[in-house]
Formats: sequence, C-alpha cells, structure tokens
Amino acid sequence: MIFRTLKPVLGLLLYFGLQNLAYAATCSCAGVPLLASIDTSAKEKGQLFITYNAENHQISDLVSGSQDVPDETDRDRHSFSQVLSASYAMTDRWSVSALVSYVRHTRDIGSSFLGKTTSSGIGDSVLLLRYTPLFITPFSRHEVSLGLGSRIPTGDDDYGDLFILSEDMQPSTGAFGGILWTSYSYAFNQAATLQFNTSANYTYNGVNEREYRFGHEFNFAMGLGHSIGTRFSYSAAVRYRSTRPDRRLGFEIPNTGGKWVDFIPAVSYAVTDKFQLGLSGRIPVARNLNGVLQFTTSYAYAFSASYAF
Repeated sequence: MIFRTLKPVLGLLLYFGLQNLAYAATCSCAGVPLLASIDTSAKEKGQLFITYNAENHQISDLVSGSQDVPDETDRDRHSFSQVLSASYAMTDRWSVSALVSYVRHTRDIGSSFLGKTTSSGIGDSVLLLRYTPLFITPFSRHEVSLGLGSRIPTGDDDYGDLFILSEDMQPSTGAFGGILWTSYSYAFNQAATLQFNTSANYTYNGVNEREYRFGHEFNFAMGLGHSIGTRFSYSAAVRYRSTRPDRRLGFEIPNTGGKWVDFIPAVSYAVTDKFQLGLSGRIPVARNLNGVLQFTTSYAYAFSASYAF
C-alpha cells in the first residue's frame, strides 16, 4: 500500500532527476549504422545480396567542444546494434535496398543510485532506391550511384516502465526521415584491385509523437580499398559527420549536435565466390560538439557477413 502511494511521487522525482542529468551532459551518438550497412548493392539484373551487420559502439567520452573532460560520474554507455539488409537489382542500373535493425542500449552511471539502465528492441528501418549510370568494368574505371530513400520508425520510441527513457536510449527515433545518398568509385588499374571510394548522404529527420526531432545529419566518407588475390581485401577511410542540434517543441536541446571526424579501417575475406566476411572499426580523430558537455564515441567495431544469390 505504501509503495503504491509513493510510486507516482518516486516516478516524478526520478524523471526530473534524469532530465537534469540529460541537460548537463547529453549524448549525440549514432548508435545504429543504418546507411553504412547497405553500402554493398546488387549490380547485375536479378542479383540479390543479403547482409548481416553487428556493431558494438562505446559512447563514454565526455567532451566540451573539442576538449576531452574527466568524467566524475563513472559513466559507461554503449549500444549493440544488429542490422539485416537486402539489396536486389531490378535492372542493370536500378536496385532497391531495405534493412531492419535491432538495437540494445546500456547506460551505467556508477555514481548514481539508479545503477544500470537498459533498453532493447526493433529500431528504425530504411528503404532506398538506387540508380547507377556508370559501372567499373574492364572498359571503364568510374562508378557513380545515386539514391533516394526513407528512414522508417518501425520500432519502439516510448520504451520505459516507471518513466519513459530519454530519446538517445530509445530503440527507434519514432519519426520518418528522408534520405539522399550518392557514391563514386575510381579504379586505378584495369583489374580494379585498387580503388578510390567516396560516398555522401543526408538524412532529414521528422518529428515524433512527443514533438522531438533528432538533428538532420550529413555524412561524407572517402578512402582507398585494395584487393589481394581473389579472397582478401582491406580498406581505410576517413568519415566526416555533422548533425544539427536536436529539438523538442521546436526549441533546440542543449548539448546536442556537432561535428566528428573518424578513421575507419576494414578488412574482408571471401570464403567463397558468394559468401564474404568482414571486420571494421571506428576510431575518433577529431570532434567539435555543441554546448557545454556531451558524451560521445570512444570507439566502435563491427562484424559483417554477406551472401550473394
């Protein structure tokens, strides 16, 4: 009886306590690598690619602008995301890609009596239509691809029991978004064993039912890829990411948004002509974040497996 009476009061205290913590040092993080998970597309008519991608993302660096700040809260924050994607070539130039994600967020504040907070569930999905007017062939060293798509809120964005967790702990954004995507590749030799690759995408995020909008996001990456024989390949890229501040009820959320530069090494091995495995990492190089304090990426690593039908 006493617990039932105190439960609403305790819930309000916890809610406002978490809100104060969130405004002191919020999290601008890309926990789910959605667009990176569909970089591989089917190119020949009738070809189908199925890819599984799993990424562990550690988000425990405390930053003020571009400077690291000692964290006295003993905070540990990470996410584990799994993405299943498919790409199908309808013609030699047109293909469609789709994916669905499942994400698990964990936040542990050692100096807080709240302890560990965990959320998990189906996240957002993506549907992308691509047009490729130029392909790398023995007679051409250039490849250009253009894409238009949508980010779809297929998961939960009101996860929580006693109180609804903050937006960065939700499996889904809870809002639709529009995607513009493009890529360009250049082969340095006729066999295309050494390539220069670049890609860019822009996501326009909508407003969810709680009047929260994640900041619009721009990504640009460029790097080199090298194949050794017919089985092994590796690549190194630099990615620039920029996000606008998040908004609630039209007002900017403090300590959200900023600019990041990451180094992304990757290796892959073709087990067979159709089955391929890959490993990649994400290492922060520089960042300049909005507001006074933000928690952001410490590092990330990912595993992928793809099969061509």
